[in-house]
Amino acid sequence: MMDEGLRSILRLPKIRQAIIAHPEPLRWYSGRRIEVEMLQLIHMYRRFQCMDVETDDVETNSILLVIHKRKTEILQEVLQRMIMEGGQVNDEAFCKVVK
Repeated sequence: MMDEGLRSILRLPKIRQAIIAHPEPLRWYSGRRIEVEMLQLIHMYRRFQCMDVETDDVETNSILLVIHKRKTEILQEVLQRMIMEGGQVNDEAFCKVVK
């Protein structure tokens, strides 16, 4: 199963049928996930750069604030779409980040 990776999931008939029948939601969620991952990488890189500068208040860096704001917007979009599609969101940590 470790060698096959994601292919093993495609062998499950219900998941395979859902992907084939409705590919757009999968693309939308994948796009949001990729965007959040890119923002996280940029955030980590900026934090690393700010460590070189001798300043106590790194969070005032406008780029870091914009990155945080966009990540929050994406998480809110995902939460709203999950609720609209009838999904249940039970993760308290996820809901706290969105608020």
